[in-house]
Amino acid sequence: MLQKKSISGTLFLWLGLVLVLSGCYTKQNADEAQEPQETTSPPSGPQVRGPVSTTQNSTPSLVNVDVYLEISNGMKGFMPASVAGKEATAFQSRLNKLISEVQDGRYVDQKAFYLAKEDAKGKPVLDSVSYSTMKSYIVSGIQDDVRGTPLPDMLRAALQQSIDHGSVSVIISDFIHGPSDQGQFLSLDSDIRSALREAERQGLVVAVLGDVSAFHGTYHPAVKKPEVRRTLKGEQIPFYTWVIGKQPEVQVVINKVFRDLPKQQAYFGFEYNAIPYSALLKTGSFKPAGIVYCSSRNADPCTAVNLQPQAKEPVEFTVGLDLSALPASLQRMDFLKQHLKVLGNGCRASLANLTLADEGIKATPELSGYTHFVRVRVPQLTANTGSVYIQLPHVYPAWIKSWSTENDNNPIAEPGRTYQLTKIMDGVQALYRDQSDNIFNVTVQFNKAD
Repeated sequence: MLQKKSISGTLFLWLGLVLVLSGCYTKQNADEAQEPQETTSPPSGPQVRGPVSTTQNSTPSLVNVDVYLEISNGMKGFMPASVAGKEATAFQSRLNKLISEVQDGRYVDQKAFYLAKEDAKGKPVLDSVSYSTMKSYIVSGIQDDVRGTPLPDMLRAALQQSIDHGSVSVIISDFIHGPSDQGQFLSLDSDIRSALREAERQGLVVAVLGDVSAFHGTYHPAVKKPEVRRTLKGEQIPFYTWVIGKQPEVQVVINKVFRDLPKQQAYFGFEYNAIPYSALLKTGSFKPAGIVYCSSRNADPCTAVNLQPQAKEPVEFTVGLDLSALPASLQRMDFLKQHLKVLGNGCRASLANLTLADEGIKATPELSGYTHFVRVRVPQLTANTGSVYIQLPHVYPAWIKSWSTENDNNPIAEPGRTYQLTKIMDGVQALYRDQSDNIFNVTVQFNKAD
């Protein structure tokens, strides 16, 4: 009995130490670049809170989609009445393509269309309409006199309805908050989080796409001084598309239903716990340097290596990654070069190079399963065993701050800004405060070669 208690107590203390170490992290901003560094304890890997994880194999072939279009007076300028010879706004072009893909595309099973507005009592109303009716609003304009629904109320109502339907929510709005109680501006971030709390509880993710469009008509700013409203004649005003649902289903909407994503993208809650990867140690396109070989001769994929860097010959080897399941913006080379990290536990390790699969690589059978190739450099070991980590941290997109303003009263003088956008996004980010540091974490174990 005494021996069992001693073992149990030691195990308990060891587990407690691991939890303390893994809980210490700071999320990285999109405009911050960190230098690779040696670690003395394993960096925090994915720590899933609820059903957030996914792999490529779990991606569905068909999804259900609910589309919500705000039709308040403030949205009228994006959808001016069509006139012969007059070009459609960017908003009209994008939305027409989107709802057409939802209606007739091969990736959507059940679909529903809703017009979001406010009733006489100030409550959000989601009117179920046909595809043709929504299309008519987009191409012919909004004729109704409709007040805008307070942003948190609209999000809460749309999200709950889509959860009940088992659908992905696609919500299109300028996201200009117009509460009857001006004090609600002070609590906008917490109100947004409260409105979307079911997303956290249901293990859902949020994607936000930002775009701009010419605006023709009456603009209703959130800040009412010195002008309550302004008449615009084609100035560029932001609008946003929010996609909320289970991660595999949101990925189908983002990667398949949307045909032309805007550059401004933000992803909240996305995590990948099973990125396919392998150390590529055979001669060929990615010939290793120095003393390095797979720990198991027949391993495929190779996830553990034996290595021994020399004073004048550091070890370099390539790890193939399949990032095809990630949203397109997270696969971009410029994004990865800025944010991808290589860390070592028991060694010094750094990122030597990053390569995107080209047509020649895709035609090579042993390489065709990977989209990106990370060249790892190990100049020194500090232990006989350890790990090399390849990580992509969660980053807060820099565009959000540049698109945000504390005074949207004059969009002619300060175009392309949305009132308190950072506060809105802070509310979304707060949903995932317990999430791991990393979108993904790949581990290659090593042993010191004899």
